[in-house]
Amino acid sequence: MMEFDKRLEDIISEEIDLLGYELVKLESSLTGRRRVIRLFIDHPERDIGVDDCVSISKAVGFVLDGEDLMREPYNLEVSSPGMNRPLVKEEHFRRFTGRMAKVVSIGAGGERRTVIGRIEGVDGDGLLLSVDGEEERIPFESITKANLHGEKWDIPALEKKKRKSKR
Repeated sequence: MMEFDKRLEDIISEEIDLLGYELVKLESSLTGRRRVIRLFIDHPERDIGVDDCVSISKAVGFVLDGEDLMREPYNLEVSSPGMNRPLVKEEHFRRFTGRMAKVVSIGAGGERRTVIGRIEGVDGDGLLLSVDGEEERIPFESITKANLHGEKWDIPALEKKKRKSKR
């Protein structure tokens, strides 16, 4: 991670932690002359709502504007991790043991590999994943991207509408 991105993540993560949230993932990129900073946040006790995103956006924006870090104008986007939540930290894999995940990794020969399987746990510095009934160990250092996979939206309003239309 570049020095700028590391400092940016440290500043933002500290502020989000103080507010009682978790920074799941930070994405930072330059688009023309403007930086785009995307934050994916979570809360340990409840789902993330629009009000959470607004309050985090205001707090982080205030902190970033006070730091001597941003050299260019920026857009700050804050959202929940979503149903295909990114799995970035070792603790994420532990927390979602038993759930399905899509994992992209780089093999010893440099080949890119994508697998979908059930998270069985963490073994030292690797992920244990059950793929087609066989357990595979994937070293964390080789994982380039991982997300929960196959989650379904639970939308109570739609379920009510379906039940009413069947009557």
